Amino acid sequence: MCAPQQIQKKWSGLKTFVVVERQGKRDGQPFYEHQSYICSQFLEAQQLLSDIQRHWGIENRLHWVRDVTFQEDFPPRRGGNAPVNWSILHNFFIPIAPKLCFQTIPQAQRALSNQLHKVFSFFV
Repeated sequence: MCAPQQIQKKWSGLKTFVVVERQGKRDGQPFYEHQSYICSQFLEAQQLLSDIQRHWGIENRLHWVRDVTFQEDFPPRRGGNAPVNWSILHNFFIPIAPKLCFQTIPQAQRALSNQLHKVFSFFV
């Protein structure tokens, strides 16, 4: 839907206001979610749905791995360049693990944790 005029005046460039309602079951428990999105373009509902699904696909496939598997929200390595360096290694590791036929990132971590010569061979 078009964003109301009073909101457009307060938020420069705002064109579309989107409300998505989701319901279903997770772990056997019913859930209901109500989420709002803003957009700087006038888009059809189908295009907005596609964009929102693509966004959550990235969130679920990439950010979830970074947050849960690598615990980047609570990094144990602080100070200096350590967080950035670890993030670079994670960016490298996430696409490499499936190419090496590992089913999961943790499986790849366990298999390669004591194989530094293999890990370093990817950089050459």
